[in-house]
Parts: sequence; structure tokens; C-alpha cells
Amino acid sequence: MDTEKTNVDEKMSILEKSIMNLHTKTKDIRDEIINHASQQKTIEKSSAGLLKQTKIEYENISKKEIEIEDISNEISRVKIDNLNTSSQNELLNKKLNELLGELKEKEKEVKGEE
Repeated sequence: MDTEKTNVDEKMSILEKSIMNLHTKTKDIRDEIINHASQQKTIEKSSAGLLKQTKIEYENISKKEIEIEDISNEISRVKIDNLNTSSQNELLNKKLNELLGELKEKEKEVKGEE
């Protein structure tokens, strides 16, 4: 009977150790699950932050593109104004030369009559 008791005690001891080992492993697995969940939450928050920053940067890029387009349009208007002014100046110079020519002709006529 002592042998049976010793045998049962040994099995009980082994069983208790196995249960303790199982509890330890279970706790470790739960801790890992909590750590992974925490990491996932952190990654999700980081991802949301990056998404928000990306959206803001795209909005800034769009604003800059509009500014560039506005400046480009203004440059085009100034170039057209410059061309128009140059053309007008040429016409005025041509008219001035014509009038100066007429003036010289009339001065010759007046001198010739004297």
C-alpha cells in the first residue's frame, strides 16, 4: 500500500508540476497577446497619424499648385501686356516719324515760299 501511495504521490507531484508549468505558459501566452494587441493599437494610431499628415501635405501641395498656376497666369498676362505695349510703341514711333517727315516737308515749303 505504501508503494501505491508513493506512486500516487509521485504522479500527483508530476501532475502539480505540469499544472504549474501549464499556468506559467498560459500566463506567458496571455502576456504576449496583450503585448501584440498593444503594439497593434500603437501601429494603428501611428498609421492614422501618418494618414492625417499625408492628407494635410496633399492639401498643401494642392494650394501650392494653385499658387503656381495663378503666378503662371499673371506672368502670361504681363508678357501679353508687354507685347501689346511694344506693338503700341512701334506704331507710335512710326506715326512720329511720319509726322516728323510731314513737318520737314512743310518747313521746306514754307522756306521755299519766302
